[in-house]
Amino acid sequence: MLDALTLLRAMNGIHEEDAVMAGKLYFTETKTHRTTKRLFTLALVAALVLALSAAAWAVWSVHEARQRELKEDLKITENHAESYVEYALPEGAAEGLVLLSAVNDGEEERVYVNISPVTEEEAAGFPEKTGFAWHIDGTEIGGFAAPQLPAALTLSGRDEIREAVLQYAYDRGTQTMTLQCYLDVNRAQKAMQELGTDTLPLTVSLTENQEEKYTFGPIPFRLTEEQKRAFDFGPAQYHDKELDRTIEILGLELTPFSAVWKVRYDGAAAFHTPGADPAAYKPWSILEDRVCIDTKLIFSDGSAFSTGGALTCPCEDGVVKLNCGWGSAINIDDVQRIVLGDLVLWAAE
Repeated sequence: MLDALTLLRAMNGIHEEDAVMAGKLYFTETKTHRTTKRLFTLALVAALVLALSAAAWAVWSVHEARQRELKEDLKITENHAESYVEYALPEGAAEGLVLLSAVNDGEEERVYVNISPVTEEEAAGFPEKTGFAWHIDGTEIGGFAAPQLPAALTLSGRDEIREAVLQYAYDRGTQTMTLQCYLDVNRAQKAMQELGTDTLPLTVSLTENQEEKYTFGPIPFRLTEEQKRAFDFGPAQYHDKELDRTIEILGLELTPFSAVWKVRYDGAAAFHTPGADPAAYKPWSILEDRVCIDTKLIFSDGSAFSTGGALTCPCEDGVVKLNCGWGSAINIDDVQRIVLGDLVLWAAE
């Protein structure tokens, strides 16, 4: 940002001695008109600089505020989430796109950004009219981006979503929208290999009626380090009396934001292929959900956590991987026991 004196020089060719003279209110009969004019110009420039400074400070403040809100909402500090990184401001900015922070949750990298300007009408149009997307320049890799809302917030209906977006993800004063971009880690790593670089040129787009309207960026982005803890269950045999079926629970891969349960049972490969009979698979589907939802992670303070239902469930070599995810971090180093009903899958020694 130019200081007042430098800007004054650029606009009017006024020199330092003139400014000093004006500051001392030095007048003579012959210089009064010239000095008064320059004093008036100085006042205008000072007002302009103050206005520009105020605007810049407002923009800076919304980025800083968003970083702070994200870190608190994601519970990074209290749960020692080492896979989280926060970007320096304003270095992480280009063409209306500002990198705020990112976190690795196993299969995906969550990248939090600010984009501007976004009008209030455009912000209020999500998700019916307005949409957001990200892509890696020079590749065909891209995906969905969403307004960043509090992790514990649950919404139903377009009106509730629109109101929440305007309240939590949008800043009217600076026309800034905060987004969360979901990058597939494997595809991102492949893109880096193809581009021959350790950073990715990230671009974010605003779409209207599914047509690209504005593009923000690109800006170099680097994947964060994964933080993972693995548990081996032996395997453990869990028999469900209601379904009269037994499932092997092989292990668990845990990050602060995700889990991968590994299970095996007779016919798993056949059930997880295109065209499989849904009716025949249903009991196993229920049992898979019970492993994810009913198993409890017990922490040192006695509190319990459920990873929730699986978002995806690919099958590789007869092993089903139940991928779960959640909003705010948990302390994976503080897990003391893992239990499913009366079955203790794992306990700290």
